[in-house]
Amino acid sequence: MEQILKLIEDDLKKLEVSIDQLVSTRVGFIREIVNYIVKSGGKRIRPILVMLSSKLCGYEGDKHITYSAIIEFIHTSTLLHDDVVDNAKTRRGASTANTIWGNEASVLVGDFLYTKSFELMAEGDNFEIVKTMAHTTKQLSEGEILELLKTSDVSTTEEDYFEIIGNKTAVLFSVACEIGAILGNIDGEKRLSLKEYGHNLGMAFQLTDDMLDYNSYDEVLGKKVGTDLKEGKITLPLIFAMNAATEKEKAFVKKVVEKSSITLKDFDRIRTIIEKYDGIKYTSDKAMEYTTAAINCLNAFESSPFKDALLELPEYVHKRKT
Repeated sequence: MEQILKLIEDDLKKLEVSIDQLVSTRVGFIREIVNYIVKSGGKRIRPILVMLSSKLCGYEGDKHITYSAIIEFIHTSTLLHDDVVDNAKTRRGASTANTIWGNEASVLVGDFLYTKSFELMAEGDNFEIVKTMAHTTKQLSEGEILELLKTSDVSTTEEDYFEIIGNKTAVLFSVACEIGAILGNIDGEKRLSLKEYGHNLGMAFQLTDDMLDYNSYDEVLGKKVGTDLKEGKITLPLIFAMNAATEKEKAFVKKVVEKSSITLKDFDRIRTIIEKYDGIKYTSDKAMEYTTAAINCLNAFESSPFKDALLELPEYVHKRKT
């Protein structure tokens, strides 16, 4: 990852300056919340994908910096909304915005970032990107609603799960790469390959995230392990284990996920059930499948430092600990 960051070091510096400049508003309160969450230690993977994919496609201008910021704004707005829906208390080891400023402020600032993003895209005068992003944000909303509908639902299937993460996570990775192709005037199979690369990378990212929620440690992950379970999110490690579990174990899991408060003992027992039926291994194997698929999507592109960087990202995503 260090080599990737070094390759686009100048662009990343420009991104930080651009974020400060583009959050233009006369309401200082908005800027305070945006700065708090945007600068709270995120990995910037989605903006990095815009940068690398545009360079891979031969783009030589500077509009990719603005679109990188737009992608980060939309991602940030989803975080603000998600934390309100989930009643989350911490993110990246710090208090969530809704914990500090309240749900109302978080939702409204999230809305501001959405609308600001489309204002910036309209100014960019690239209708193809606007159209693509409009479709993506619709999918994001659908993914969040699907996840909400499946909250604490132990009958959630593997198919349901993949539909949810495909919409709520993978689409933003996918469109980040597609923006790079549009900026580089790459169409046809190569554009589709980059889009698929992003999708597969996003799927691997979310699968790894959901796996870490059961097998990491608080101080490493930057949030409370078991948060997904406490929020009623039924993810693949649990779904897979439930398919093999005994009726008694299934009844216990159902009882726990429907409780208003989950104890450490509850969580440890569910983690034991997941480990018993190899839920973590199964999820890791699925993440590896998407990792491999992402790498294969780049076969159509000629060798370059930017292709090498994109080839390294899937492995980083799969092996990360945070």
